[in-house]
Amino acid sequence: MTDEVLAEAGLTRRVVLSVPHFLFMIKVLTSTDMVAMLPSRLIDTPALRAVEPPVEVPGYEMAMLWHERSHRDSAHQWLRKHIADSV
Repeated sequence: MTDEVLAEAGLTRRVVLSVPHFLFMIKVLTSTDMVAMLPSRLIDTPALRAVEPPVEVPGYEMAMLWHERSHRDSAHQWLRKHIADSV
């Protein structure tokens, strides 16, 4: 989504690192001179400076997926409920 919005504004980005999880980026950002676009709620350290992006980037949809055999498991149901309640 970010690349599409940047392209509409005639901008591009140079990706030098791709990570599987946003939380890994905090360590990367505090130990390098890299920048990243990530949810502001994850910025909880004074070592980082947050600024507005150069373009408006729409949010994204989150989804939970699980195997059918876990659907009725009470522990799995409890976990899914707590995840859903936290977002």
